[in-house]
Amino acid sequence: MRSLVLLSVAAAIACGTKGTDRPRDVRASATAAGVDVTWSGNAGSYRVQLVDLDTGRALSDAVSVKGTHAVVPGAFSQSAGVWVDAVPGGRAVGFVSAGASGGGAQAWQMFGPQDFRDGVLHADFPQLATGERLGVLLVNAGGRDGADVDVRVNGVAETGLPATGYRPPALLAADRRSVALHAPEFAVPARVATAEAAPAGDHRAFCVVPGLDFSRHIRKAATRVAQSEHGDFWVDDEDLSHYEAPFFDALVQEYEQRVWPADTSTFGAPTDVDKNGRILVLLTHELGAHLNGGWLIGYFGNGDLLNARDDSSDCSGGGSNHAEIVYLNDVRNGGANGYSAQDLQGTVYPATLAHEFQHLLNLGHRCVEQKCDGAEVTWVNEALSKVAEDLAGYGWNSSIGRSEGAAYLERGAYDGRSLTRWEGDPIGNYQGVHSFLRFFADRLGTEVAGAIERGEGGVEGIEDALRRPLPRAMAEWASALLVSNESGAAYNFSGDAWSPLHQRLRHLEYRSPGPASLRADGIAAFVSGEGTGAPAQVTVRSAEQLPPHVVVLRVPGDLPAD
Repeated sequence: MRSLVLLSVAAAIACGTKGTDRPRDVRASATAAGVDVTWSGNAGSYRVQLVDLDTGRALSDAVSVKGTHAVVPGAFSQSAGVWVDAVPGGRAVGFVSAGASGGGAQAWQMFGPQDFRDGVLHADFPQLATGERLGVLLVNAGGRDGADVDVRVNGVAETGLPATGYRPPALLAADRRSVALHAPEFAVPARVATAEAAPAGDHRAFCVVPGLDFSRHIRKAATRVAQSEHGDFWVDDEDLSHYEAPFFDALVQEYEQRVWPADTSTFGAPTDVDKNGRILVLLTHELGAHLNGGWLIGYFGNGDLLNARDDSSDCSGGGSNHAEIVYLNDVRNGGANGYSAQDLQGTVYPATLAHEFQHLLNLGHRCVEQKCDGAEVTWVNEALSKVAEDLAGYGWNSSIGRSEGAAYLERGAYDGRSLTRWEGDPIGNYQGVHSFLRFFADRLGTEVAGAIERGEGGVEGIEDALRRPLPRAMAEWASALLVSNESGAAYNFSGDAWSPLHQRLRHLEYRSPGPASLRADGIAAFVSGEGTGAPAQVTVRSAEQLPPHVVVLRVPGDLPAD
C-alpha cells in the first residue's frame, strides 16, 4: 500500500548452490599464516577457496579438508571472500575479515564478530595524515535489539561536533513524502483458488477495504472509465463526477508507457486469475480522506489473487475480488491533502501503480504459479517495490522521492530502525530498504531486482542474488551512505538519475565516537576528529554475545565536518 508520510503507520550466511549438507556460519579472518576459515556442517569433506566477491574470480587454489576448519593462503583485501563447498552438498559464501591483530591500515577494512578479543576490537593506523579522519560503521547483523557498543578513536583531535554529528542544510523540501505500506500478512491458503472469468460489462461491484481496516470490506458499485492494452480503469460510482476524461488519458499513458514496461521487463508477466488479460485499477474515496494525520494513496491485497471471488452482497465472504487489482484513492481526497490532479495523474498515482504492481507480480509468481509457504518477507518485498518506482522513472527520479531519501540519512531515522524488522516507518523502514537495494541495483545492474524476485525469498534469496552474505552487503551499503562519490570512496551510488548521491540527496548524518545502542540488523555511523600526523587507533568495545560487524575507513577531506 502507499500513503503519504504524514501517515505513520552471523559473519556469513550460506548462499549459492543448494544442497542437503550445505555449510553454515562461515567465518573467515586474515591471520599471519593465511586466511583462517571455520564453518559448521556435517559433510565428510569440504573444498575451501578464496574468491573475489565482486567478480567471482578465484583468488587461490581450492583446499580440500575433512572437518570444519581450514587455513587458505591469502590475505585481507577489500573484496575478498571465501567459498566453502560440501563434498557432496551445497555451497556457503563468506567474506574475509581484517582479523584480530588490528588490521592493515587500509582505506577500507571490515572486521567480524570473531575478531573481538575479550569484548574488544582494535584497528591500528601507524600514521594518520594531518586533517585525515576515520569513519567507523557498526553493522549489527544478527545481533540483539538494543545492543550496547562503545567506539573510541585515539590519536586524533577532538571533533568539535555535537553528539548528533554532522547535520547539513536541507537540500530538498521534505514536507510531502510518498510512502508505501504493505497490506497485513495472512496465512496462504493450502489450496489457491483456481482461475475464474471476471464479470462482463462496464459496470460491476467490488469489495473494498475502508481506510486501513483489513478486518472488513464493503461492496462498491463502479464504472469502467478507460481500457488500455494492459489495464482496466474503474471508478467508484459515487466519485464519477470528480473526474474529466483528460485525467484518465494522462494516467493510462503513464501506466502503459512507463509502469507496465518497467515492471514486466524486470519482474516478468503477471498472472491472470480472472482471465481478462489486464490489470484492474479501481479508484475510490473509501480509502479515506485523512488517516492518522495523512492519507492512503493506494494498496494491493493478497487475498484478491489467492482466494475465490466473494459474491456476497456485503463482502462478508472474505472480500476477494479474485483479480489482479490495485486500488487508488479518489482525486478529491488527494486534493484535500494538497495534491493537484496534475500531480496525481502524472506522478503520484503512476508511482503507486509501479509499487503495488510489483507486490502483485511477486505474490502471483510465488504463490499462484507455484506452491509457496507464504508471501515474500516484507522488507525484501518493499525494497523491490521501491526500486520498481525508480525503474518506472519515479522514486528518486522525482523531487518528492529524493526528499524521502534525504530524510532517511538523518541519524534519528536510520539508526533508530532495523533493515529487516518491519515496523512501517515511512522513512526509517521504507527508505532504508529502498537505499539498500538501490545501491546494489546501481552496482550489479537492475536485473538483480528480478533475480531477487525469482529467488527463494528472504535473506537467502537476497544473498544468492547479491553473491555475498547479508552482513557484508549491509557494510558496503552503509559505507556508500557515509562516503559516496567523494575522492577515495570505496563504494558508490552510481545511478545516472541521482548520482552522485551526496549532491542529489545529502551525507549520512554521523556522530562523534562514543557509546551507541544498536537495533537488530541496524547500523550506526561515527567519524573521528582530524589526524595529527601521528599514530591513531580505533577501539570498539562490546559485551554482546554476538558483537557487531565493524567497518573502519579513511574519510576523505571533502566530507564536511560541520
